[in-house]
Amino acid sequence: MDDDSTAGGVVEVEFVDADGAVHSVIDKLPAFLGQDVDDFQPDSPFPMPCPIEVIVAEHLSGGRTVVGLHWSVSTNDQVRFIVPTENIAL
Repeated sequence: MDDDSTAGGVVEVEFVDADGAVHSVIDKLPAFLGQDVDDFQPDSPFPMPCPIEVIVAEHLSGGRTVVGLHWSVSTNDQVRFIVPTENIAL
């Protein structure tokens, strides 16, 4: 990341869905870290956990939930994902 951190530099975040597939979403840093953006520094260790804001669309059987991206954009234009319910924090 360049020294554009005060403008909320753009970052790519990866997550794993319920089937084990890796997906990437891109957005400005504050979209992922909110008020904690000051905790992120160019020398922060990677990878680092961070939340992705989603909208819960449907609860499925087997501990799986369909979610939609609230703000961010996926790198493959997918907007809904099936994720493990245990990975959703309310």
